[in-house]
Amino acid sequence: MFRIKLKGKSMNKILVTLGQEQDQKLALERGISMAKKMGADVHVLICCYQELSWVNNVFGMLENKKLEARIIQEKEHWWQDYVKPYSGTVTISHEIVWSKYFVEEIFAHCDKHYYDLLIKKGHRSESILHTPSDWLLLRDSKIPVYIAVEQEPKTGQPIVVALDLMASSEEKQRLNNKLLKVASNFAKQTEAELHCCFAVALPMIFSEMGVVDIEQQTQQLETFARKNAKGLLDSYGIAAQNLHIGKGAASEVITEVSESLDSSLTVIGSIGRKNIVGKVIGNACEQFLHASRKDLLVIGLGDE
Repeated sequence: MFRIKLKGKSMNKILVTLGQEQDQKLALERGISMAKKMGADVHVLICCYQELSWVNNVFGMLENKKLEARIIQEKEHWWQDYVKPYSGTVTISHEIVWSKYFVEEIFAHCDKHYYDLLIKKGHRSESILHTPSDWLLLRDSKIPVYIAVEQEPKTGQPIVVALDLMASSEEKQRLNNKLLKVASNFAKQTEAELHCCFAVALPMIFSEMGVVDIEQQTQQLETFARKNAKGLLDSYGIAAQNLHIGKGAASEVITEVSESLDSSLTVIGSIGRKNIVGKVIGNACEQFLHASRKDLLVIGLGDE
């Protein structure tokens, strides 16, 4: 279902989500900027919620509903003032959602409506006992999620796409192709050069135990990865020198490549983890989100 100007067709609609925080201009401005470039409309989903359980205890349900309606009306007035500077830029629609669980509301909304892309502002407040909204969106969203971190990138800044060049499963190979397809179209429309990266990671305990020669094994894996990558890169016209392979954890290698190239955007795949392993360790895109100061586009296989 995902389309970004594939075979001459333009992106159709972008969803921008605004949380409870007042300072959300980064997400909205990124959405408008991308809509201009890609011929899309923007729909804004605004979270509005206050805990009113105490009202039921004191005044009853009727007063609760009246107060809820008043808060929503105030949020509507806020939005009308907030959106004025963007009048006449692109077509912008909006709706205000009263929900304590905004991420669930976003998923329910996306099940009812078609969007090509979801844009939100990045947050980094995770703890072991709390999975923040960014993580939930990265794991479960059926459409690509764009996490806006920096101010507007400059035209022509490189785009980096992280690939799994040792992928053996059909699922991961399909994800590699989807990542390249989307990243390639983003690069074309933003006049950017596309670079790819891959991390070779071997547990150091192997070296300490004398099980394998880490340097030799790393070199062999890099050679194998470059061989695997050739067909993929050729399919999208990516030069061999634009493939960067580093040794270490995936999130560290991706961060290093993105920062060394001063990229505007990093495109990374996500096969969501929901069990305790995913909670404690996190996957590469979650770790990268925590470390990076670059915009991030996360793509899963989703509802292809």
